Amino acid sequence: MAVRTQKLITDDLHVGMFVSGIDRPWRETPFPIQGFHIENRAQLEKIQSLCKWVYVDVQKSRTLSTVAPAQDFSFVSHYFEEKQRKNGRELLNLRIRSMQNQAPYKRLTNLNTEMRQARRVHKRIRDRIKRTLRALTGEGRLSIEDLRDVSNELVNSVIRNPDAFAYLSRIDSHSEDVLNYSIRVASWAVLTGRHLDLTREAMSDLALASLLCKIGYTTIPQEILRVRGTPTPHMNEMLKWSLVKGVKLLRTSDHFSSRVVKLVSHHLERYDGSGFPRGVSGRHIPFMSQVIGLADYYENLVSYDFRDEPLSSADAVRELFSQRDVLFDAALVEEFIQAIGLYPTGSVVTLNDERLAVVIGQNKARLKPKLLILEDQRKPWQIFKRRIVDLANATGEDFIVASQPALPPDSEHRNRHYFRHATSF
Repeated sequence: MAVRTQKLITDDLHVGMFVSGIDRPWRETPFPIQGFHIENRAQLEKIQSLCKWVYVDVQKSRTLSTVAPAQDFSFVSHYFEEKQRKNGRELLNLRIRSMQNQAPYKRLTNLNTEMRQARRVHKRIRDRIKRTLRALTGEGRLSIEDLRDVSNELVNSVIRNPDAFAYLSRIDSHSEDVLNYSIRVASWAVLTGRHLDLTREAMSDLALASLLCKIGYTTIPQEILRVRGTPTPHMNEMLKWSLVKGVKLLRTSDHFSSRVVKLVSHHLERYDGSGFPRGVSGRHIPFMSQVIGLADYYENLVSYDFRDEPLSSADAVRELFSQRDVLFDAALVEEFIQAIGLYPTGSVVTLNDERLAVVIGQNKARLKPKLLILEDQRKPWQIFKRRIVDLANATGEDFIVASQPALPPDSEHRNRHYFRHATSF
């Protein structure tokens, strides 16, 4: 389908283009609200003096120069169309062939059905992790039985429908402990495993290791962990060295396989050798440890747990893309972005008509996800009439103009909108 609307900075405008939207209220300009053609140089200079960027209707424009649209993801969406990504995936498949399923996974349930099941799985995971932590503080030993079952349930839920659990994990980021942080890391990791067609057994290990990757935080005083925002240098050292203590705790248990312990112990290693604790690099890092490390790095960018101001999904993806073959293997970064989506499930976005929405599902067209409308300040009575928007099936009138950072944990807006609508799709 041809692009109907492009977002352009006003320096890239030309006479003959049809301006259908601007970056400020129409009433503050002399231009007609229904849009207009740029007829002459004087009109062009006027729009450039008033606006930084505008929306141009391609079909209505009389002439269009070959100007790239100023989209959030132009830097990555163009790359995915190149042959280089195909070659990268083929090389990645060769490395993980022994861990891959014989056939790609298919979506087995719709969002409505899986959301109910995913809620139960999410609650059981939290309960089992709490039980495991109580056992740790009481007896000093961990038991795998309480976690392996829920890890398998997480994997099964993501296999049936990759959107439901990711959405629930994201909206439940208001917890004051590290439980939900680990669950969200596990969600991103298993989504990537599903995208790469890893076997259920491999994804079960991936989920279990992700849930345990921050187990060392139990050795840090809780009053320190409850302090939200960017950690101090001293706290960063405590968080980093907690990995060593966590791995020791796992090794005291007779139930955890050496494979799972190895995945946890290597998840902070980095592709260029700058990681922790051993500074190993490249292919010497276990592949699934790289997946967990990438999921952990992404979640750290977009959550309030360890940041004063988390990044939007667009900025986080841009950061990941800049770390190809630096902190992470380039092919894995590209597949991770493909797996979670350019606007990941649970992301808050703004539409072209200023409506606020949350992503509830992905489509093959990565820039056109399914959305749940949270707020329409201009027409609040329409929120119930048109609550779900699938951009892949939209006529071109709806499109995303910006992604927003996650809503603050104590946001009244989060409580009022996220959770009210999370129960009824």
